[in-house]
Amino acid sequence: MPIRRFLLPALVLGAALAGCFSERSTVTETPAGELCDNPTASTVRIRNFAFGAAEIRVSRGSRVTWVNCDAVAHTSTSDASGWDSGLISPNTSFSRTFDQPGRFPYHCEPHPGMQAVVVVE
Repeated sequence: MPIRRFLLPALVLGAALAGCFSERSTVTETPAGELCDNPTASTVRIRNFAFGAAEIRVSRGSRVTWVNCDAVAHTSTSDASGWDSGLISPNTSFSRTFDQPGRFPYHCEPHPGMQAVVVVE
């Protein structure tokens, strides 16, 4: 009987937490593979505590991938609360699709001097 008393609240809490993270459905963290050596046009390499390009230009609907080629974790975090990758471990990547045109400045949370911008045309 005591288990039943906690089961429903636990299920409700689990559903509520799942809803809080639904905005992350367009992003994934995957192994970096060869992206450090052979990046695509929409890849931002993180190396030597810097984003590979201060500005990357992509067309609307493009998927931008940040690949961590450093030995420490970094983030790709929107300056305007648009996204937050969380820590991107070494040799992994984070991707996000940009559906709206505009300028999207971002930075690395643990290393705020790391700054760049995605321009969606």
